[in-house]
Amino acid sequence: MPQNTMDRRGVLRTAVGIAGAAAAVTVAGAPPAAAHGRPRSEFPDVPGMVGDRRANEFWYEYDERFYFNPTPEASEAVAAIVKPLGGFTKVDTAWAETRSGGRYPRSFLELVTPNRDAFVLLSDLQRDVYREFYGDDPRGLVRAFQDFGQGVLFDPRRAPGEKVHMMNFTPPDFTHAYHRWQPFLAGFRLLGIDVTWWTHINRLAGLAWELQSLAQPAIDANDNKRLPRRTVDGLTRKWLHRTPDQLDRAFDTYPYPADMGTF
Repeated sequence: MPQNTMDRRGVLRTAVGIAGAAAAVTVAGAPPAAAHGRPRSEFPDVPGMVGDRRANEFWYEYDERFYFNPTPEASEAVAAIVKPLGGFTKVDTAWAETRSGGRYPRSFLELVTPNRDAFVLLSDLQRDVYREFYGDDPRGLVRAFQDFGQGVLFDPRRAPGEKVHMMNFTPPDFTHAYHRWQPFLAGFRLLGIDVTWWTHINRLAGLAWELQSLAQPAIDANDNKRLPRRTVDGLTRKWLHRTPDQLDRAFDTYPYPADMGTF
C-alpha cells in the first residue's frame, strides 16, 4: 500500500434485505457461490497472484475507478464532499467532532446536506462496481471484505507498497483509512441514499477494520496468514447484526475497535 497521507480507500471504495441474507449464512466458511456478476473465466491468469481471483479483481478495479484513474465526475464528487469537512485527510476529524459535540446527526447533516447530489453520484458510481463483480452474491461480497481485512489478496500487478489489497498505512502507525471511509458511509445512510445497501457496506467495512486490526497484515507480503476460522465467523456475525447507531459508536474509537476480538 502507498505510504502516504492520502489514504487510497478512504473514498472507497437496491439489494433490499441483503444484510439479513448475508447474516443468515456462515459466510466465512461457505463455498463460492455460482457465478453472479462477471464470470471467473473472464479474468486472465496473473502469475504470482495469491488469494481469491474475483476478490483481487474487484479491489483492483475499485482502486482503478476511485483512486488511480478516477473519472472527472468521481473526482469532482469527492472534492465537493470533502471540502466542508476540511479536505480529504481531515474528514475523520470532522466526523469525530460532530459526534463529540452532542448534536449528531444534525451537526453532521449540516455539513453534508448541501452536497447531497455529490453523494448520490458517488453512490451510483460505486454501486456499479459492486453489481459488476458480485451481483446478487452476498456471501461472495462478504468474503471479499474478509480477505481484504486479513490482507490475503496479493496482486503483483500493483507497484511496490501497494501489492496487497488492504487499507494502507505508514508503519509504525496503523491506518486512518477506515475512519476516513466512515463519514462517506454514514453520509449515504443519513442522507437516505440506498440506505439498506450502504448500511450493509458500513457493517462490512467495520468487519474489515477489526480483522485488519487483529491480523496486522504486512505490506507487500504474499504470505499473510488468515485468522482462525472461528474468529472470522464470530466477528462477521457480530458486525452484520449491528445497527446504524452501533456502527457509528464503534467508529468513535481509534485506532482499534473497543471490543476488538470479542464476539
